[in-house]
Amino acid sequence: MELTKEQLQRVEHYLNVKRIDYIDIRLEIFDHIISDIEVKMESKKLDFETSFYAVTDKWNKHLKDTSSFYFGIMFSAPKMVINKAKKSFRKWFFILFIALIIPQFLLESITFSLSDSLISVLNLCFQIVSTICFIILLTLVILKKRIKTKSTYSFILKTQGWNLVYFPLTMFNSVFLKSEGGLNPFSVGLLTAFISIVFCYFHFYKKHKEAIKKYKIS
Repeated sequence: MELTKEQLQRVEHYLNVKRIDYIDIRLEIFDHIISDIEVKMESKKLDFETSFYAVTDKWNKHLKDTSSFYFGIMFSAPKMVINKAKKSFRKWFFILFIALIIPQFLLESITFSLSDSLISVLNLCFQIVSTICFIILLTLVILKKRIKTKSTYSFILKTQGWNLVYFPLTMFNSVFLKSEGGLNPFSVGLLTAFISIVFCYFHFYKKHKEAIKKYKIS
């Protein structure tokens, strides 16, 4: 039994209320809900209203807002969006963590001697790399802001854009140097993490653009 135009609009309104405006999951959820309603109407001989409320009551728990450790409690979205985002981002989460920790561990545990002039050159190079990373990330964030269409990948991008706030901290002064001389392990680790963040952001920016193209939304 196919639903009428008005009944389909009712389902659309339900998804709007639940903030399911992410193009890569909205159509999938819409089709599932329609199918579930039609099955109930046919197999149990129920009217649309009864079937609609029975089906949406089941879906409410999957569409309620929630957050995740991966992104921080300040970023929330419908549960299905969070689950898909976690699955896509999990690998990058560990890459970013390793990029932050490994350089610190190596600099703290391995003893080596560098001349003051070489350390100064490294400090300057690190600042230049930080500046380049900042410019690239800022450009990507601006490009993403111009795209109003939402996807699971745009949610991930939103959670990573805040890193722009911390980039400037590594771009000026002698932040890569310790007061007693030598390289600052934490600052170097932070830089390698920032470089990874730029690659991560670019990766999900491309995925977001591909999702828009796939669903033919400009």
